[in-house]
Amino acid sequence: MSFQSFLTCFRYVTASLLGVAALCVVVSTYHWPLFWDAQVFHYGNFLIDHGFVPYRDIIDMNMPGAYLIDGWAIKVFGGGDLAWRIFDFTLLGTLCLAMMVIARPYDWLAGWFSGVMFALIHVSEGPENTGQRDEIMTVLIMAGYAFLFESRRRRNPWLMLPFGLSLGMASSVKPTVAPLAVLLLILALWGLKKKGEAANPYVWSSLLGALVPAGIVAAFLAPHNAGGALLAITRRTIPYYAAMDRPPFHLLVRFSLPIAAFWLLPFAIAVVSANRYWRNWEHLAIVVGATFGAFSYFLQGKGYAYHRYTFVAFLLLWIAIQLTLAMRNAEGWVRVVAIAGMSIGVLVWVPITTKLTLQLPPPNLFTPALEKDLNSIGTDRLQNKVQCLDLIDGCLNALYHLRIVQSTGSMGDLLLFAPEKSPVVDYYRVEFWNSLMKNPPSVIVLSNEWFNRLPTFDKLNQWPQLAAYLAENYKLVISRQFDEEWHHAYRIYVRDGISFPALDQPQQLTPITRIPHSVIPHS
Repeated sequence: MSFQSFLTCFRYVTASLLGVAALCVVVSTYHWPLFWDAQVFHYGNFLIDHGFVPYRDIIDMNMPGAYLIDGWAIKVFGGGDLAWRIFDFTLLGTLCLAMMVIARPYDWLAGWFSGVMFALIHVSEGPENTGQRDEIMTVLIMAGYAFLFESRRRRNPWLMLPFGLSLGMASSVKPTVAPLAVLLLILALWGLKKKGEAANPYVWSSLLGALVPAGIVAAFLAPHNAGGALLAITRRTIPYYAAMDRPPFHLLVRFSLPIAAFWLLPFAIAVVSANRYWRNWEHLAIVVGATFGAFSYFLQGKGYAYHRYTFVAFLLLWIAIQLTLAMRNAEGWVRVVAIAGMSIGVLVWVPITTKLTLQLPPPNLFTPALEKDLNSIGTDRLQNKVQCLDLIDGCLNALYHLRIVQSTGSMGDLLLFAPEKSPVVDYYRVEFWNSLMKNPPSVIVLSNEWFNRLPTFDKLNQWPQLAAYLAENYKLVISRQFDEEWHHAYRIYVRDGISFPALDQPQQLTPITRIPHSVIPHS
């Protein structure tokens, strides 16, 4: 067998194995429920549909693009759990397609390899990262890259319009994308100048595309001065949150890339050190994308897996292009190294990440248990009379599934039980307290989730005023703990003087499981 025949066979086998892995992603995760951060945006849009004003009534520091895109996904795919999985699959498919378009002049297999590897890494980290903001941002940026590259390749300025649209929408999710868009435009114009082509049509098309998301965001914020409220939250809350619980820098470096990327990177570096035939502005733009991804990850400073998504996606694409080019065009040891790198990726890391995905346990027992308890109480009596004191364990998800409107617009207790003293914490405690007193809930659901700390109901001690209010005015009626889910638990409190028939017959409810130690004594 000639080397060319071997290479052709190797490419077919690689593409086929990647296809099987992509199919495994769908088959093994389609049943995943709505989980973690995604529930916040779903429930936020639900409250907006019921008259709550974003950033004034709904206290949340996420940017408008996160709510807008979540709302569009609900309208297109539906609001159920399966619909959210389909949305996530659509994001991953779009990312693969964009990567293949970017890699087309070099080797389409590079885009397929990097796209499937990213999808495997993404799902192997669990359902909590489904549809995350950084995933959406990464897909939009990569799509913008594809339009930018094709605009230059085809000499078609109109393709810069979707480039501006994609990067503009990504900026509405994470504003740090805006400088990247400007830098990419400068790189493209630099290439045009070298070829003596007119730059103005490309510039105006980009700006026109960017104006569309800007107008959409303005229309979202215009009612009831929500823009001013967002600006106040941005100035007050984001700096405080950014400084909270930042891990040491060496840990940020350690978790900046998944293990598979760390293994593949040396092969690409070895190849590129000897590979001199791909040096153009597109190469520089991809390196800029990876650099931006690393900057975004370290700027956010939390070390979360999804914060590195842009870094991982662009680095995988750069690695794959380097390896596939060297496989086809290089000679000697460079070609051997390239084939070895692709082989390790496809024959080692694809099976490993696929196996991790298949072994993930069924997630989130919290939400269905809470839904059953609230249903037993009666959802009609809970409208505007129930309050979650939870972050992302699943209380908002339960309310969303049951279509129950909360007593207040509070979307999480991160700042309410923050252990560090701060004027920011005091401010939001006052805001929440006033909302609570304005419409005292009949039922309060308290989870033991405590931001970046071990789960415990002791978090209530951080705010003695609320702890005393709960002890004096509410009784504990249900407490459940889920050892399968890192000992997460919730308690349901009912306001004194309010009777729910179902609670007078506790045998009708799911048996009460282990009741953790309470910081508030109840008879």
